[in-house]
This record gives sequence, C-alpha cells and structure tokens, in this order.
Amino acid sequence: MPRPRKCRKVCTLPANNRFIPAIGAQTQPPIVLQLDEYETMRLIDREGFSQEQCGAYMHIARATVQQIYTSGRKKMADALVEGRTIEIGGGDYRLCDGQERHCNCGGCQRHKAKSAPSSTHSNQGGRTMKIAIPLDENQVDICPVLARAPFFLFWEESGTTIVENPAAQAHGGAGMQVAQFLLDSAITALITPRCGQNAADVFAAADITIYKSGQASAMDSVTAFQQNQLDLLTHFHGGFHGIQ
Repeated sequence: MPRPRKCRKVCTLPANNRFIPAIGAQTQPPIVLQLDEYETMRLIDREGFSQEQCGAYMHIARATVQQIYTSGRKKMADALVEGRTIEIGGGDYRLCDGQERHCNCGGCQRHKAKSAPSSTHSNQGGRTMKIAIPLDENQVDICPVLARAPFFLFWEESGTTIVENPAAQAHGGAGMQVAQFLLDSAITALITPRCGQNAADVFAAADITIYKSGQASAMDSVTAFQQNQLDLLTHFHGGFHGIQ
C-alpha cells in the first residue's frame, strides 16, 4: 500500500494566478504550476532559501523539495520557450495557520496578521473577530456573488470598514484572488450567499468559518450572527466561466 502524500505547507497564495503571453496564448493548452511548485521556487529563487531550509518550512524532506522544485522549473521553462499560458493552482498543500512561533519566509500573511497591533478584543482561541461580507454597489445590501462583489464590509467589535474589492475586475481567477485578499485582511469569518469550491478550500485551510447569509442587509446579517441565527455554508459551487 503506497504511503499517503504529505500536504506541503504554503505560506501565501500568489497575487496573480494566471500569466498570458502576448502572442500565441490561445493555440496551446495552459501549463499548470501547482502551488507547492510555486512555493518552492518562491522560497529558493526569491527568498534565497537552501533546499534544506525550504524543506523545513514546507514540512517535507529535502529530496521532496528537489523533486518539486525541478518539476516547477521545467514547467516554467516550457511555458517561456513555447509561449504558453501559466496557471497557478492545485496540488497537495495546506496554507500556514500561523500557529508556529516563527515563519520568516518573506510572505506569510497569517504571521504578519498575528504580529500586527489590534484595538479589538479577542474571541475564544485568542483570535481577533473580524467578519467579511460582500457588498453590492449600494454598499448596504449583500452582493450575491462573492468574488465579483464591488465592495466588502469588514466588521469588528471596534467598528466597520468598507473597502473596494481588488478582484472585482480581474480577468480570471477572481475566486482565488479574493480569497487571498481576505486572508491578507486577517478575517476570521465570512458571511456570504455563495462561494466557489476553490476559495472555500482556501478558507478551510486557514480556519476561516463561512456562514450563509439569510438577510438582504449586511448589518442585519451581522446582527443575526451575533444572535447565533446563521447557518454554516456547506454547499460550494465549481465556478462559472471563471466567475465566483
């Protein structure tokens, strides 16, 4: 019986998960760079880690790092030489949960969020309660589409903030981009009518709870959350033409 593959720790998702060459991109299928391949190249080529250090951070053996790194570099070379689109996603990985004392890998948003000062109280487990809700253009009602929502409401015990969604106008991969944006914003919970499976996997790996909104108004949903009246969102769609 083969040994199960160990999930590789990934500290950050890429800000862009699709790169398209100026010429010939539509004539060949894209090359898919898995997230563990991306992470080994980020740590070794960008951050200057040795393969031993990379293995320690990703919780895998040095030999495994070498295999993943070689595979990723081969894919990148093929994409550059053949002029093919590069898509980043998938693989056997888990996002850093920020529970380790140190990370120092140059990109871990969970550790950055833990070290940042906070003016709010902490909930159980020592995490600061921060809820994200997708907002419609009127900045009052909940947007039915998570990744393409024009705005997000961030609710904390100290008050609320409305920010523009940087993934709203993305050409592709908006679901993963908005997931990274919300992780970078250090949320602990999400209230939304619907969510794509890829984004849901990211939130689950980061221990972010997803609740299903049952009200039109975002603040009404906050009130329902405070009164324990919201159900968990358990059904996730696969995405529609890149829109989530």
